[in-house]
Amino acid sequence: VFNEEGFHEKNGKAYCPDDFYSLFSPKCGGCDLPVRQNYLSALNHVWHPECFVCRECLQPFEKSSFFEIDGIPFCELHYHSRQGTLCHACQKPVIGRCISAMGRRFHPEHFVCAFCLKQLSQGIFKEQNDKPYCQTCYIKLFF
Repeated sequence: VFNEEGFHEKNGKAYCPDDFYSLFSPKCGGCDLPVRQNYLSALNHVWHPECFVCRECLQPFEKSSFFEIDGIPFCELHYHSRQGTLCHACQKPVIGRCISAMGRRFHPEHFVCAFCLKQLSQGIFKEQNDKPYCQTCYIKLFF
């Protein structure tokens, strides 16, 4: 017995709408529920529009691009966070020139002496307590 919604037929068999969609509709890449109407296609999946969001912050990609790691969508910030490509000083993505020091990444303009704040552009610095210092400040402070 079918209700007022009627039924769907496939291969000569009748199905209530819920069973039909559950068995034969593509599943959303976000929530794994059947996609019935509006959808978008990305990363080899179909998605309910409200499910296609950054996996980390759950924000939609309305005015920005998405980035992918292993088939999972991320906003730019969380993509770079997962990839380890955020500037340690400003926490923004490092794109282009980069300084790698002390196991971290920095925009060149953000790699500065922890005391005098001068840019350490020559690549010469001393490390103390996990902070970079120019030669002058290092000697002044630690000797």
